[in-house]
Amino acid sequence: MTNKTRQIIVVVAVFVIALASLGTVIGLLVNTGQLSEYSDGFRYELNGSRATIIGYEGSDTDVVVPDKVKGNKVVAIAKDAFKDSAVKSIKFNCSYSSFKISSEAFRDMSSLEKVVLPRNLKEIPDGAFRGCKSLKSVIMADGVTVIGENAFRECTALNFIYNKENYSTEGTGAIKNDAMYLPTSLLEIGAHAFDGCTAIVEAHFAKDLEKIGDYAFNGCTKFSDIEVDKDSEVTNIGDWAFYNTLLTSKENDQLSFPNLVSIGASAFKSVKTNFSYFALPKTIKSIGESAFAQCTSMSKFVMAEDAKIETMGEGVFEGCTQLTSVTLPTEIKEIPAKTFMGCYRFLYNNDFVIGKSVETIGEGAFAIYTGRGTSVNVTTYSRHVLKVDEENENFVITRLEDNRRDGNTTSTYQQGLLTDATGSTVYAYYGSYDATSTNTMGRTFRFLDASGNFLTSINTIKSYAFAGVDFEYIQLPTTIKQVGDYIFYGSKIVVSYTSAVPWELTSKSFCKVSDGNPDVEVLILNNTQGIEDFMRTLGEYGIEARTYSGTLQ
Repeated sequence: MTNKTRQIIVVVAVFVIALASLGTVIGLLVNTGQLSEYSDGFRYELNGSRATIIGYEGSDTDVVVPDKVKGNKVVAIAKDAFKDSAVKSIKFNCSYSSFKISSEAFRDMSSLEKVVLPRNLKEIPDGAFRGCKSLKSVIMADGVTVIGENAFRECTALNFIYNKENYSTEGTGAIKNDAMYLPTSLLEIGAHAFDGCTAIVEAHFAKDLEKIGDYAFNGCTKFSDIEVDKDSEVTNIGDWAFYNTLLTSKENDQLSFPNLVSIGASAFKSVKTNFSYFALPKTIKSIGESAFAQCTSMSKFVMAEDAKIETMGEGVFEGCTQLTSVTLPTEIKEIPAKTFMGCYRFLYNNDFVIGKSVETIGEGAFAIYTGRGTSVNVTTYSRHVLKVDEENENFVITRLEDNRRDGNTTSTYQQGLLTDATGSTVYAYYGSYDATSTNTMGRTFRFLDASGNFLTSINTIKSYAFAGVDFEYIQLPTTIKQVGDYIFYGSKIVVSYTSAVPWELTSKSFCKVSDGNPDVEVLILNNTQGIEDFMRTLGEYGIEARTYSGTLQ
């Protein structure tokens, strides 16, 4: 054999080996899903004999995803598989037991109106249909356990979910075609799952649902009715879950979660229409800040007396202007800041008793604006009083002097101060004292007890203590050493009389609005020691101050 012949044989051998290697590489690429194939408009990748749909290039607007493509089982839908398509409806005939849809698989499909999901689907993934603004109805079979985060977020036309493709709106077993009948197997609704779904009106929650995530129905501005199973297993409602919805809950038609453990911050904030009654079970442990704030139709709220509240955030009922009846657990230890702030009618139907176990009261907790109404006579709002349980060793109520009103010899209703046990710290004022009231000093409010004696033990006034009061002048005791922020928040007070003492105060102490300048004038007795330094401090804070001649206690 010549050298030339040997060279030819070697070249041919190398070429054959190269072809074989290339075939192996191609086979591996196909089998590992790195090369795509095409069938009836579907682009797919293979992993063995299992196919994942990665794109749709067909012209049909009503699409049926098959169980198999070219004999390969369809097991999944990839992200953006239908991106930029004009598909109006999608139905899945896929029977694979572990069928999956990738996150954001159908996101922003602007033409999609209807979806029939496969029967074996276990989870609606994160963002699956987010931004599908034309999507109206979804058939979601029982078997789905989780609706993921953002799954239907901003689907502004969505208002119907059911578990069977064949349903009837008439006769026996009829259902509504504008309500969401969530799967009986559902355990969790993820964060933002239906956020911004402004067409949702009604939803049915089955017994096994356990968790409603943060912002789950946030901003569903037509959402008015929830049907909850009487044995509902819901334990957690997340932050802002039902914010700014129209949920209905009345004493004779209650929205009830019998096993609820935790309510997140602002969970029901600004639910303003037909949300007049709410009751929490003894299982409740945690209530987030502002959970029911600005629920302006709520009039009655009940917590089981044997509930063991572990945490309660600030401002839970802030701005609930119709709230007249509240039951808190007997063992509650803290009433946090701003709990009842702005609750004008808080003392309208009943006295409120601070329980025997209360150890801490936050600033502004009882800034209830007594005597402060917008369109109703002020006496409407303060027919009853604050009280402290006789076994409570931390707080007391000091009743103040009665006031004359409209020619009467005494005021119609009581007024008083909530203080610590020593009477040195003022947490809140309650009463019907207003701009038409008079006493021995005319229209100036003074710290006089029911017998007309000056209260000499007071040295601290907590933030918001005189929020929303209607009297215009106040004479502060000479014993005051410290005042908090916004002590006259939202009030009609224009002048505060005092003597120059070594106060601890801030630039916000005399502000009547949270974002405004100090707008209460301070008049200081002109013969008091240290007046120059005190006036200088007030000036640095932008507080208008001047001296006067007179007498203070």
